[in-house]
Amino acid sequence: MKKFLISLVFISAFLMISCGDSDTGNTGNTGNSGDTGDTGNTGNTGDAENSDADTEDTGNTADDSDSGNTGDSGDMVSVPEGSFWMGCNEEVDDQCESDEYPYHEVTLSAFEIDKYEVTVEEYQKCIEAGDCNNGNKNEPHYEAFSSYCNIWEPEKSDYPINCVTWFGAQAYCKWVGKRLPTEAEWEKAARGPDGRKYPWGNEDATCEYAIMYDLETKTGACGKEVSWPVGSRENGKSPYGAYDMSGNIMEWVHDLYDSNYYATSPEENPTGAKTGSERVLRGGSAGRSVDGSDTGKLMRTSKRYYDFPSLWYANYGFRCAK
Repeated sequence: MKKFLISLVFISAFLMISCGDSDTGNTGNTGNSGDTGDTGNTGNTGDAENSDADTEDTGNTADDSDSGNTGDSGDMVSVPEGSFWMGCNEEVDDQCESDEYPYHEVTLSAFEIDKYEVTVEEYQKCIEAGDCNNGNKNEPHYEAFSSYCNIWEPEKSDYPINCVTWFGAQAYCKWVGKRLPTEAEWEKAARGPDGRKYPWGNEDATCEYAIMYDLETKTGACGKEVSWPVGSRENGKSPYGAYDMSGNIMEWVHDLYDSNYYATSPEENPTGAKTGSERVLRGGSAGRSVDGSDTGKLMRTSKRYYDFPSLWYANYGFRCAK
């Protein structure tokens, strides 16, 4: 498995930050995990991304009035039983990557998935209840000391919780009587049964549809810092009505990662590799690729990321399913 060392670049002066996880003492790993929105670890990233977020350049071309969800962060949408096409669809996508093959049909049982990414307000309730905690240093749940983490920021109560490890995401979902979605469930909820490239369809990824790095204005998160309030892009909803399944923050899912898993995965209700040390993340974020390439590549519904479950970044969050 090819791994990449991440360079993390943040806000105004593009200052390089590498904050160790205060609970694990982990100074990071090299590898593959996707867009890098912060800071916490020099961990694994798939197409390593920088989150250039120049707060002085707010040249957002999208509508700033679209500023957050209109419902409860615990709302869920229903995804019916049936089949869908999983992986990269070359008919609409010329940016396929090796671990997105083969394009294959998968049948899933009916399930529900959160309409919005879990928010700061909701996750803090789990912390206060004691179920989300850093008591086990080998399985930390979250980071609160980085300036790029939304937690304990009163003005960010409706922002997605970020700086969360896979263990922290799993703990929250269990606490609310849910679970993390499988990778297949996440992808079906994001793209529907028709093999579309993005949750909204096949139109190019822009700030009209997703909270992402804006190549025109060279700003992270469409002119803001690392993330926006959940549900900020009505035009970016998935076919089933789920928000932010492309952009804003990346989302942990249940599965262990295997770059060749699609070649051998079950046709019905796949749950991921049987062995491995890394967990899958989906959905892209507001980062950009290190080489400055088209960030739309990172927003695609078939794009896979992975990282070690004990690591966190400012663009790692999640939603639950049941």
